[in-house]
Formats: sequence, structure tokens, C-alpha cells
Amino acid sequence: MPDPAEIIQVKFTEDLAQFAETRPVRRQPMTLHELVGLVLTSTGKHPARIAERLQGGTCTYNIYRYWWEGFALEAAALAALLAEFPDPEPARPFQAEACVWIHVLDSAEPVPRALVLEKPEAARRRWFQRRSCWDFLVELARSRPPAYADYSYYHRADLYRIPLTPVDRASLVEECRRLAVRTLARQFDRGLDWVAMELACRR
Repeated sequence: MPDPAEIIQVKFTEDLAQFAETRPVRRQPMTLHELVGLVLTSTGKHPARIAERLQGGTCTYNIYRYWWEGFALEAAALAALLAEFPDPEPARPFQAEACVWIHVLDSAEPVPRALVLEKPEAARRRWFQRRSCWDFLVELARSRPPAYADYSYYHRADLYRIPLTPVDRASLVEECRRLAVRTLARQFDRGLDWVAMELACRR
């Protein structure tokens, strides 16, 4: 088991099998805390899964595959490390100022398609508009408020969800077409049946 202060030599490359022989391998030294944080993004806070990944010496994040010399971690040591990471807080209220992105979800089954609205783009205002698309969406969320869903270690944020009524959907499409910058407004013209919003708030 590595010392908590020890630097673990981690390698990574793009996880594209067809280019496995040509993609460059990079190095990213990590502390044990940082490595556990990386593994959490794919396992959630499940000690048995995390211990298995640490010993297996590999995990994926976004489009990258990471690997290191696998090691066993005692249950007490792992529990102490995991205590340093956030837990879900179902009673945590929605805080609009902490919101960093909004996903607008359609009714596709079993996996809804999502329109991803990052705050920097959605908060841009069109000429002669006093509000942005982001302002409208946050006001819509505040009028509920959204229900707490979970804490995402992948996004490092609390997730909230709000169902959309038929009136909400009509208003959302109309207002976002009017307020969003053109590149974003066009995405609301796809004729999809938007049924919910998912919002991410950083602590």
C-alpha cells in the first residue's frame, strides 16, 4: 500500500482501440487522494469497486484510459480517504448561483437525448436583449424548486432534476429560441419533446 504522501506514477492515453498503437502515452504523477478521486468518477463511492480498480491498476475517464502499478489498499485506509470526498446531501437546497450547466432532456427511451447548456455560452446575451437564455432557465428552475437527484463524482457537482409541464416546454422552446445566441438557438429547432431539466451545482 502506498504512503498517502507518495506520488503514484500514472500513465494515460486516448482510449481509442483502433489507434492503440499510435496514440502517445503521457504521464501524470498523482497523490493517492488524486488517484482515488479519479477512480471515483467511474465507480461512485463504492469501496469494493474502488479497491478492485486500484488493485487492477486501470480506469477510464472521458476519452482517456489511465493505468498504474496496481496495489491493495486496506479497508480502514480507503474509508479514511473516502471520508475526504463529498457525499450526496438530499436536503441540500438548489442554489442557482452555483449552477454550472443545465441539460435539457427529451422523452427518448431508454436513454434520453440531452441538449447540454454550459453557463458561459448560455449566459451570453443577444443584441438588444436584457436577459439571456441562462437567465430564463434559472428562473424556471427557481419557480419549482428542482428536486435533489444525487452527487456526481464525474461532474464534481450536486445534480438536481425538474420535470417540465406542457406549458413549460412551450415556453422553454419559445424563450430559448428568442434569447439564446444563434448557434445555441438553432438546437431548440430540432423538434424534440423536452420533458425535463437536469442541473449541476458545484459546492
